[in-house]
Amino acid sequence: MILLRILIFCTSAACLIAGLTTMLSPDVNTIFIPFVVETVPQAHFVRSYAGFIAATGYLSMRFLYSSSRVQVGTVVLYIVSVMMISKIFSFIYEGFTPFSITSFVIGTVFAISLYVLQKNRKNQLDYNL
Repeated sequence: MILLRILIFCTSAACLIAGLTTMLSPDVNTIFIPFVVETVPQAHFVRSYAGFIAATGYLSMRFLYSSSRVQVGTVVLYIVSVMMISKIFSFIYEGFTPFSITSFVIGTVFAISLYVLQKNRKNQLDYNL
């Protein structure tokens, strides 16, 4: 069991480092991407995907060290939120394209909707079981 925990920790740390490095560096072409990104739409896509990888690494580490169950909505909210943060860095480094603005707006509305529904659901839970 300890070997599985070590494997998950190492993989999670690698995902977190790779995602954050790709998200936050001015040049998208890092050692973690196996191909060369040449166009702005490709760079926007790669940064969004790097946000997904970083969120997955964080959630995997949280899974290792948490004893509480996390709801599916919370997991999706984390992933979408980190992807929206990576979109902001994409706007800073690559600029704006119509598709990137549209996907950012849709993702932001989706994240806000998830957050509101999650809070509403928490307020409706009956703790007197």
